[in-house]
Amino acid sequence: MIRVLLGWKGYAAAAIVAGVAAWWVQGWRYDAQISRIETAQATAMADAQAKARQIEQARVAAIEEVTKDADEKIAAVQADADAAADSAKRLRAELARLRRAASDTAATGSGPGQPGADPIGVLAVVLGELDDRAGEVGRYADRLKVAGLACEMAYDSLRSGQ
Repeated sequence: MIRVLLGWKGYAAAAIVAGVAAWWVQGWRYDAQISRIETAQATAMADAQAKARQIEQARVAAIEEVTKDADEKIAAVQADADAAADSAKRLRAELARLRRAASDTAATGSGPGQPGADPIGVLAVVLGELDDRAGEVGRYADRLKVAGLACEMAYDSLRSGQ
């Protein structure tokens, strides 16, 4: 067998063995390099995902804060509207009392030729309707203002987070 490896055949066999060995060694090197690249890519991807999650959480927290603030303002507006409704109720009660007093006076003192119109009653109706409409418009305007400000705050918080 040693005779077969002498001469050019030995050189050829040694070259083939060296080539195969070099191929294996180079394969191991490439495997190690590919493994490092995959590890670096996985690490970079995990870091990017963590950063994206952090940004998303900051945005969600900002929107939740804006929502909470808007809810508090809406509650304050509702409390003001309730207080105004109570005030209007007292005003209507007072107008009703004045109307009764005026109608009692008109019934006892009305003589021939006096008009039967009830100016206090007309005033009570007009003021009541005016108060109702003003309350509706005020509540609507307050809700729009709070919603608009909340929208602006949400936009600003998202814009500044970029």
